[in-house]
Amino acid sequence: MRHVINIALAALSGVLFALAFPNAAIGWLMFVALLPLFVALTRVRSARGAFFLGWLSQTIAWLIMVPWVVRVMSHYGGLPYVTGVALFVAMCAYLGMYGGLFALLFYRIAPSTRFRRWLLVPLAWAVVEYVRTYLFSGFPWSLIAASIVDYAPLVQFDRVAGPYALGILILLPSTLAAWLIVARPKGMRSLFAIAAVVIITFVWWATGLVAAKMLVRPTGTPMARAALLQPNISQEMRWDNDNLVLIFRRMMAMTDEATSHDVQVVIWPESTVPLSYATTDFYREAIESVSRTSNVDVILGSVAEDPEQPNKLWNAAFLASGGRTIGHYDKIRLVPFGEYVPLRQMLSFAHALVHAVGQFEFGTKDTPLAGRFLYGPAICYEVVFPQIPRTQVVHGANVLVTITNDAWYDGTSAPRQHLNQARLRAVETDRYLLRAGTTGISAVIDPAGQIVQQLEMGKQGIIYAEFQPRTSTTPYVRFGDWFAWVAMAFVIIGMVRRQPA
Repeated sequence: MRHVINIALAALSGVLFALAFPNAAIGWLMFVALLPLFVALTRVRSARGAFFLGWLSQTIAWLIMVPWVVRVMSHYGGLPYVTGVALFVAMCAYLGMYGGLFALLFYRIAPSTRFRRWLLVPLAWAVVEYVRTYLFSGFPWSLIAASIVDYAPLVQFDRVAGPYALGILILLPSTLAAWLIVARPKGMRSLFAIAAVVIITFVWWATGLVAAKMLVRPTGTPMARAALLQPNISQEMRWDNDNLVLIFRRMMAMTDEATSHDVQVVIWPESTVPLSYATTDFYREAIESVSRTSNVDVILGSVAEDPEQPNKLWNAAFLASGGRTIGHYDKIRLVPFGEYVPLRQMLSFAHALVHAVGQFEFGTKDTPLAGRFLYGPAICYEVVFPQIPRTQVVHGANVLVTITNDAWYDGTSAPRQHLNQARLRAVETDRYLLRAGTTGISAVIDPAGQIVQQLEMGKQGIIYAEFQPRTSTTPYVRFGDWFAWVAMAFVIIGMVRRQPA
């Protein structure tokens, strides 16, 4: 019976965890989502049992959060539906292993009546999220900080120490509750612990409330104006060569309309026109002409090619300014099984995926595109990596730009999940973030992480975005992921100096 109850508790945690993210987006659930798992882990009798419960909980969470993977694999990737489902389940089972790793750390450090030992639990979660960001090319999708992005006062701490530290604060209430349930402390011990968490939470909320109102106020720098184009071009339409001229004309017509509204920059989505910008003369000349005659910067996505090695391609963002193309940024973080296939020679399904989505090279240059402003680009998926926009700002970016093509995920929760993670990047860097999507969700995000304007999925239109180029430096930009490393040190010490209950 104990084993059955533990499994039920772990499964409940997985469901609550998933419901904190879109589509449900019940963000407050994250404050209690892991409580059932914490309780279950204190009842387990072996490290193997702990790993299983953590794995089960997070596997269930991923199964609920990312079923859109099947659509990409089967509908666009050219794989049989059954194969797509199998790969999706395998992916979730793999990601669930990070939950298993967390449970092992919990099993090693937490079973104690001393609350100070329990404070290592949220630190252990931060360590696991940091490892997930980098291990095996990294997959920091849906870090728990993104679940509370709609709570502006609480998310402001992200600018201090990044999403991993914010995750620690989110887990404090459930850590306290688990300790009270398991240890059943009496007298002043419980009072002190409750008071400490309440005070920390109040200070967190109060300082964030001030920050959300004060730190994002316009400074002396004049406001600027951008046009974010959302042409609502489906993936199937882009893949049909008969639509090439139609797509190009639509984009140019939208660009002409945008330039008539007194904008300084026009931003196209990721790879909207299925042509190589660098090697297609009429395409490049048309954009350069617009930038010259209308005195605007134009940022657009396209493939970049090496003239000396035509078999090599990069997913890139180009900048045209003053009548010429003055630079491009090559995507640094590619989507596994989307833009490249790891170990493709060894995997039997790889050929179909490579044929369908291509095999891009990794970019290596993470400096801003310098036009009328210093643009910090992030192409699609890579905006979920906190380190990329941070590095762009370290190198001088005064506004963030992300171009994306979420047409792959139309009708699913993926675009909203993607957008919410981009909102954290605005907070961490104290920058406006301008997001242009092929089919949506295009948005203007202010430095508090709040959406100023947005254009929903499946609509064609233009957002005229007021933004301010900023030169401020947040603690996170200055010091990076120092808190994750401190958490790692404390967890290691806690494991070495394990104390009896």
